[in-house]
Amino acid sequence: MAISALDENGKSVDWWFAYKVPHIGGAGPGSAIGYEYVYYDPNIGRVVTSPHTMAMDIGALRGTLDSVFNSTSEDTGWILYNDERPDAAKNPPDQNDNDSLGHSKGILAFDTASKTAFWLLHSWPKFVMPGAKAMPVPDYGQTYLCVSLDMDTASAIAAIMIDHQEPQVFASRLPKSLGQADPLRKLTLAIDPNAKGDSHVLDFKSRGGKLFKMIAKNRQWGGDFWNQLVGPALGVCIDVESWIRGTVPDHEDSNAPGALNLLGNRKTFDVNTIDFTPLGTPWKWPESKDHAKWGISVEPEWICVGDINRMISQQKRGGGAIAFQEPALWAALRKTFPAKVDNGYSSFPKPPPLPEATTHSSTFHTDPVVAKKSPGKK
Repeated sequence: MAISALDENGKSVDWWFAYKVPHIGGAGPGSAIGYEYVYYDPNIGRVVTSPHTMAMDIGALRGTLDSVFNSTSEDTGWILYNDERPDAAKNPPDQNDNDSLGHSKGILAFDTASKTAFWLLHSWPKFVMPGAKAMPVPDYGQTYLCVSLDMDTASAIAAIMIDHQEPQVFASRLPKSLGQADPLRKLTLAIDPNAKGDSHVLDFKSRGGKLFKMIAKNRQWGGDFWNQLVGPALGVCIDVESWIRGTVPDHEDSNAPGALNLLGNRKTFDVNTIDFTPLGTPWKWPESKDHAKWGISVEPEWICVGDINRMISQQKRGGGAIAFQEPALWAALRKTFPAKVDNGYSSFPKPPPLPEATTHSSTFHTDPVVAKKSPGKK
C-alpha cells in the first residue's frame, strides 16, 4: 500500500505545513478553543484557515495518521517518538520520561512493499497514540510539517536520528518484511544518549522532488542550535519562535536564550509575539502561549520547522529541524510577528566545526557535499 502525506481532503500531497492556534480566552472573533489551525500545501500555494479543527476526525493531520494507523497491510509500519509520551504509553502510569534523550517529536511511517513513507515532525507534547480519539491539551500554539518520502530516504533519516536527535521512541509497528539491519528497526532499539558529540546536515528530497535539509545535533555537541548550527548551515540570519524562559541576570545557569552573533554577521533573534491577522484570521498571541519551534530567514526564503527550543538547558538535549524554501509560505510567515528581541547572551562555548552535508539518493548512498559556511568561519 503506497502511503504519503494526505491533504485536507484526504488526497495524496507531496508535503504540507500546519500551525495550530493556542487556546485564547474571551469572547468574539479573537478567541480560540485551541484546535483551530492554518494550513499550507504546494497545491494550494497560499496559507488558508482550515475549516476543520485538530479535534475532528478529518483534516490533513488526522487523515494522514489514520491512513497508516488503520491500515491492515502487513507491510505498513510506523515509529512514534516524543520527549513527552502520551499517558497511555507510560507503564506504570507515573513513569518519567527520559530527559537524557532528544527533545524531539515526530512520526516516521513506511510501507515495505511500495517503498513509500512519510515523516511528520511536530511540536505537540503527548501526541499521539494510535486509536486515541482525544487530542492533547490545546493550550499552546504548535507546528507540524509532513513530507512524503521514498522508504530509502526514511531509512537515511532514521540513521541520522539514532546518533543525533536521539528520540524517545514510545510506540512502533514493525513489519516482518523490514530488514533486521534497517535503521528504521534500529531506531526502535535502545539509543545511546552519550554518543560522540556531533551534528549533521542531510540534504534529502521529497517524493515529488522538493529539496529539504535535515539539520540535527546530539546532546554532546554543545552550542546554540539555532544560532551556531542552523544559521551557518543555511548561510542566513534567522528569526526564531520557540519557548523562551529563564532570567537574564543568571543566564549562564538558566534557560535563557542562547548566544547571539558568535559567527560573524549571522545573527539570530527571538520572536515574542505571533499575529495571524495579516493572514486574514482574527488570532494573535504572545510567545508565552506558543510551544512551536520554528525559524525563518531574514533574507529570502528559508523556513525551518524544528523540535528543539532556543534555550541553554536544551544544549544538553538532542534535536533538530527541517529546512526548506517555499516563497509563498515564507512571505506569509514573515508577516506574523511584529516584534523580536535581540538577546545578546554569550554563555555558550565555541561550537564544534559545522558538519558536512550529505545528499541522499534513492539507492541509500550518500555523497559528501561541502556545507555552506558563514563569512569568517574557518
